[in-house]
Amino acid sequence: MDYDLKIVSAEIVDGSGRERYRGDVAVKDRRIVALGAAPGQAHNTIDAGGLVVSPGFVDIHTHYDAQVM
Repeated sequence: MDYDLKIVSAEIVDGSGRERYRGDVAVKDRRIVALGAAPGQAHNTIDAGGLVVSPGFVDIHTHYDAQVM
């Protein structure tokens, strides 16, 4: 399969609770279509060796102005 983007050699933390693992992330039509092994070519490739790829983090930091009243 051909991909739009392939991030290769990343340490993947997939958010499932399993241990991190080395692999690739492949994207096609703005969707992740493969994690781990992603055979095939890509139009763009990012070498993520030594880097971690993970789902986005949610910042729950808030300011509650009523505290100063």
